[in-house]
Amino acid sequence: MLNFALLFLALFLLWFGAEMITKAAIKIAKALALSEGFVGLTILAIGTGFPEIIISVTGAIQNLQGANNSEIIIGNIIGSCMSNLALILGLSGLLRIIRLRKNAVFFDAVILILSTSVFYLTARDSFISREDGLVFVLFYVVYLIFLNRRNLKDQLKKVKHKAKRKFNRVTKRKKLKLIFFIQLLFGLFILAKSSEMVLNYGSIIAEQVGVNEMLVGILLIGLGSSLPELAVSINAASKGSISLSLNNLIGSNILDIFLALGVSSSIHGWEVSRSVVQFDLPYLLFTTIVAVLFLFSRSKLQRNESLLMISLYLIYVILKAMGF
Repeated sequence: MLNFALLFLALFLLWFGAEMITKAAIKIAKALALSEGFVGLTILAIGTGFPEIIISVTGAIQNLQGANNSEIIIGNIIGSCMSNLALILGLSGLLRIIRLRKNAVFFDAVILILSTSVFYLTARDSFISREDGLVFVLFYVVYLIFLNRRNLKDQLKKVKHKAKRKFNRVTKRKKLKLIFFIQLLFGLFILAKSSEMVLNYGSIIAEQVGVNEMLVGILLIGLGSSLPELAVSINAASKGSISLSLNNLIGSNILDIFLALGVSSSIHGWEVSRSVVQFDLPYLLFTTIVAVLFLFSRSKLQRNESLLMISLYLIYVILKAMGF
């Protein structure tokens, strides 16, 4: 019981550190007059996705030192992606019908499907190599460049439609302060320490309970590391910031695969079991495609579709508990 308590404490610290990073990042973003869509897909996604990044990188460094964390790391990425796209998106949709403009998120939805497809294809040989990891990171860098260009275009449109004096007044409401960056660094420190605890106690629990580390990574750590996305998306949806909520979830999944998995793989390659290739990754890809189709079918995610997304997550959890 003590190990479970310490694992949950570590997960809480992950959430706390991510919250601190996210708040600091949003303040910096507002000071720089970044658009809501850009903030959701980048600043918030990186802030709330930091647990997965730090856990993956820490695991890769431990592997260089002789450990074998492949199952728990791959399980964490898959579990986090499933939680974001099925459970959290579904819960957000139950709170408020998610409406969107197709042209606003079409490219991001394509990249979301692409990232999951690339994950599946590179893992089919049961190994994600350093070269694969570098390709993942390259994909994310190109994606960030596109987002930055799109943000600049959005800002230019605002300048054209508003008086320049008024625009300047809005963008100067918040000024860059040193405390924002101190908060950012302190949050990173908390994440670094708590991620080590998560990996250590996750492995101990898997050994004590007699289950494989993949299951612990998917059901415990994957869901636990998605707590920041859960908090941000539910809060944003309840306040009517649908764009922020949806973009945060899409951006987080793209980041988990291309950045968290990419950076860690470039440090040390990951072994992927046949069961993951044959069941987990196809299920994740299927869930991703269903979510995108629901969002684009009527330019909104209705409540019955949100319930179906939650059902897909629960079915996945039940099947994993049964040994799939």
